[in-house]
Amino acid sequence: MTQTPIFAMPEDIACRLLFIDGLTCSGKSILSNIIPSLAGIEQIKFSTMLEHLMPALAFGAVNKEYAKASIRALMNEMAYDTLLARNSNFRPNDQTGILNFHDPKLYFERLARKEGNEVVDELRQKQRQFPFMTHDFMVNLVHLESLEIDYKMIQLYRHPIDNSYSFYKQGYCTRWANDPREFSLMIGFENHLLPWYCAGYEQEWLSLNPLERAVRIILDLLSRSINQHKTARSPNNILTITFDSFVENTTLEMDRISSFLGSAQTTATPYFLKQANCPRKLISIERRHKLDEFKAGISNNLFCQLKEYSDRYENNLYELTSINR
Repeated sequence: MTQTPIFAMPEDIACRLLFIDGLTCSGKSILSNIIPSLAGIEQIKFSTMLEHLMPALAFGAVNKEYAKASIRALMNEMAYDTLLARNSNFRPNDQTGILNFHDPKLYFERLARKEGNEVVDELRQKQRQFPFMTHDFMVNLVHLESLEIDYKMIQLYRHPIDNSYSFYKQGYCTRWANDPREFSLMIGFENHLLPWYCAGYEQEWLSLNPLERAVRIILDLLSRSINQHKTARSPNNILTITFDSFVENTTLEMDRISSFLGSAQTTATPYFLKQANCPRKLISIERRHKLDEFKAGISNNLFCQLKEYSDRYENNLYELTSINR
């Protein structure tokens, strides 16, 4: 049998990656539409391979040295192609669509650009930032840190009642087995398809109703995110934001984001803030109605846990208030 080679990493020309991270339905879409309007930041992207790699590393299903080498090559290719408008999305209604970028002309001009070392030299100057909307990276932060990539992360937390309820209303608790357009990493259990983060409580998951599944998943991922966040190797690379504060105190939070990224707001930023209806006042009575629905539809044990996490969120953001906020 051929011996496994020693994988090596080339020069990192995809410097300044930016991950806009949080749990599903935590409100990342708002930030992901606004942040690319800042100076020097490219249009938002998704990376299914990168998303799948994090849990694969956590499960020990992928060799770490291979993961480091392949992600370095993938991100280098992404950065190079971006400066050529190669593989860009020109669908007008997609969030990642170039026509939804604050300066679409930039990408159209890049279509005529010649490829070559000039593009690499520009990347080496580290003038551009490449943002990705990601899901649950904080859950597996220790594995992200092991990849040796140059990144910053904006970590978004949302009130657990709102997060769980949105997760439920979006149908995520039932769609995995029925929707071929759901591209999340799946695991198999007793002829069922389940999301990867149910590993370890598969039988319990199958016994829960959709409302209970939403709470169970959000609280589990939230617990794991908090634990990873508190032990981050490079906490200064992470900016912690809450959905509530961003939509209600938008000016303050935008100043924090601009300072963290070293990127000024442009004349287009107010337009994207207005499109996101920010700032606005959240209606507290709506959360009370959601809580009543949870009380009537989930087990008492889950309801008590939801209340506990809600109190921790409201009081001091899960004890994260001293970490880069």
